[in-house]
Amino acid sequence: MTTLLLYLLRHGETDWNVEQRIQGVSDTVLNDVGVAQAEALACALRERPIVRVYASPLMRARRTAEIVAQAVGAPLHEEAGIAELNQGELEGEPFRRLPETHPDFMHVWWNQPAHARMPGGETLAELQERAWATMERFLTAHENEVIAAVSHNLAIIMILCRILGVELNGFRRLRQHNAAMNIIEHTPERGWSVVTMNSLAHLQDAPVSERNPYQPYI
Repeated sequence: MTTLLLYLLRHGETDWNVEQRIQGVSDTVLNDVGVAQAEALACALRERPIVRVYASPLMRARRTAEIVAQAVGAPLHEEAGIAELNQGELEGEPFRRLPETHPDFMHVWWNQPAHARMPGGETLAELQERAWATMERFLTAHENEVIAAVSHNLAIIMILCRILGVELNGFRRLRQHNAAMNIIEHTPERGWSVVTMNSLAHLQDAPVSERNPYQPYI
């Protein structure tokens, strides 16, 4: 028997996604494409028996969650534990400039990311610790229920790494596109498992910016 079913969603597109700038905890907002993507997520989830929607407090995630919560008729709650990695002084920087502006950091980040601290920000391990603590709270609070949570690229990847047994140095094996849907369940027999990962099937009829290929600095 499933004790928890979680729809773990990435927020819709922002202008900084299109411009390939580091967002981190900078409070960017959805652009028009991002709103349409959030609406497509909401449409896909409309008939699911979701009892609560959680959102990172960052506006791009919260707005995505508001659209989903309205569609499914569930209350919305902020959850700071699933906010994005704090990337400190890198935030706002174009990805392409990082090897020039932060060469020493980038050498460590590319080769041993588990040992890299964002300049003035967090490590991947710190992000994973707080995101996983949030997952455990979800499990305690929502036994035998279905919930949704809207989060961010690296925060979601850290959760998936924990469930799939992927070491932090290997996190680049996983991908999360804007408005991606992941389905995660917990059962007494198997514990946590990933049912669906980085699904974009719901976006077939949604607009997609051709200027935003998935090309992260990570």
